[in-house]
Amino acid sequence: MKSYMSILFLLLITYNCDLSDDSQQNTNPTLHGTWSLVNVSGGLAGVDDDFESGIITWDFKTETSEIIVTNSNTSEVIHSGYPSGTYSYEVISTENDITIAIENTSLKLEILTNFQLILDEGLASDGFQYTFNR
Repeated sequence: MKSYMSILFLLLITYNCDLSDDSQQNTNPTLHGTWSLVNVSGGLAGVDDDFESGIITWDFKTETSEIIVTNSNTSEVIHSGYPSGTYSYEVISTENDITIAIENTSLKLEILTNFQLILDEGLASDGFQYTFNR
C-alpha cells in the first residue's frame, strides 16, 4: 500500500494538470514551474540567510527533467545554493521519502505545497536546507 501511495505522490509532483477553466486553480502541488529561494540554513557555520523573492530562482522543467537556476545574489553569504546554469534532476521515490537528485547531490523533499518547497541535504552537521516560495 505504501508503494502505491509513493507512486501516486510522485505522479502528483511531476505532472501539472492542464485545466480548461482558467478560474479553477491547480490544487495538486507540483515541482513544475519557478520557485524563489528565500532561505538557506544549516552548514558547519550554522548559516541562516534570507533572500528577497526573485533574487535566486529555480525553474523546474518536468518535461525535460532540468532545473534552470538563476542566481543574481550579490550579497556576501556563505552559501546561496547553486550558481546560475542548467542542471539535470531526477525524482527518486522510496517507501520512506522522496529525493530530488540534482547532478551528484541528493536533496530530500521535506515539504511541497502549492506555495512552498523545502529541500534538505539531510546531512546532520554540514548539510543545507533550502526554502522556496512561489
